[in-house]
Amino acid sequence: MFVRRSALIGIVLIALGVAFWAYSMSSGEATAYIFLFIPVFQGSSLSALAGTLLLFIGIFLLFFSLASPIEAPSESAPPKTHKEGAVPGAAKKFGGVVFVGPLPVVFGSDKRVAKWMLIVALIIVVLLVAVSLYFAIRPPR
Repeated sequence: MFVRRSALIGIVLIALGVAFWAYSMSSGEATAYIFLFIPVFQGSSLSALAGTLLLFIGIFLLFFSLASPIEAPSESAPPKTHKEGAVPGAAKKFGGVVFVGPLPVVFGSDKRVAKWMLIVALIIVVLLVAVSLYFAIRPPR
């Protein structure tokens, strides 16, 4: 239960950090650009600092909440019963997307998960292109 709660808190902190950065960029207190293939954010306001801190704390919390092992139930707790047809030691399915520069690398434990990760990668690429075009086209202040 703690692992799921801390992962949710990490996601919320990351979203708040992105919101603070978006606010500071829209108000002209921060800038974003790409050096080679690495996104760089530069800001000189309290909202940019808050966004950076929230992003780091959120990523740290999310990473360690998902990387920590799930605690086994105590011996005093009654054993959990499995549904009919369910295998007690069934393997978990997993997948992910890693961006190496502008190129997404998709992986998954089976074809279905890999296909969903490919869809997620395409959505992220479309969003990144849209944001890049928005900042390239907007008039200077």
